Amino acid sequence: MKNVEFLTEKLIKCEELENKIKIVCSFNNVKCNFIQGRILFLKNTNISFIEPHKIEIKIKSYTLIITYINKTNLFLYNRTMPIDTKQLDALLKEIKSKVS
Repeated sequence: MKNVEFLTEKLIKCEELENKIKIVCSFNNVKCNFIQGRILFLKNTNISFIEPHKIEIKIKSYTLIITYINKTNLFLYNRTMPIDTKQLDALLKEIKSKVS
């Protein structure tokens, strides 16, 4: 079996969206961590994979994972749960009220 080689490229970040999420987290007094997404290319093929950007939001002992590819595609956990910043704010408030 041949060795498979990967080429990687950084996925372009949406600074505007990340700033909005930072503000929402700041108002809710929770910490967030942004993880850079990337595109993986299989060398000598036309196959590629997109690893989305991840945002880890820590609320006491809980970690909430938000993923996004661009500013119009923001998801809670995976692509089956779209979310916007207003819904994220409401969710953070609800979680904080239950864990307090």
